[in-house]
Amino acid sequence: MKLYLMRHGEPSYTACTQRGLIGQGRDLAALNEAGIEQVLASCEKNLMSIQADVIFTSPYTRSLQTAALVAGRTGLLTKVVHDLHEWLPDTTFQYKTYQELKAIYADFYKHKGVLPHAEDYSEFTRWEPLETFRKRIQVALAPYEKDYESAIVIAHGMVIQSLTGRLTKYGDVVCIEYDPEKPLDEWFFTAP
Repeated sequence: MKLYLMRHGEPSYTACTQRGLIGQGRDLAALNEAGIEQVLASCEKNLMSIQADVIFTSPYTRSLQTAALVAGRTGLLTKVVHDLHEWLPDTTFQYKTYQELKAIYADFYKHKGVLPHAEDYSEFTRWEPLETFRKRIQVALAPYEKDYESAIVIAHGMVIQSLTGRLTKYGDVVCIEYDPEKPLDEWFFTAP
């Protein structure tokens, strides 16, 4: 199945911060004006001339809004695929500050996505392991392989990087031939 992986547009976390939202509550962030423009420009440049059958999207607000904009331009049906959501930096869903989130990411990169032995855990070792993350994405896409030849997938930077090894900017599109049987490199993440 050919996948056009599109990273959502730039979000604004202001409303989430004003409401004191923590952890996954921050995933309610919507796109800011620049994010909307990124999506519309990228859609015109990268998606209007392709032959896609459907749009798959993460359930997070920034992806849903991006998918709505793309669907409005392409006329494609959108399917929300729950497990296409972003990598979970905190499986307890309790991180409170951006500094804490940065420390969790640093711990993930330090251990290259593999949970360390219990004695090497830190207060920041509460992230989703890379193997679990990738498996979740593969399982999420598996039911659609036989039904569609190509799809636009609206997702997150870490989702795209886990499948391609590429860092993407907001609104970027990367095209791949998706093969769930193809083994992925153990580690090719680059810290943003």
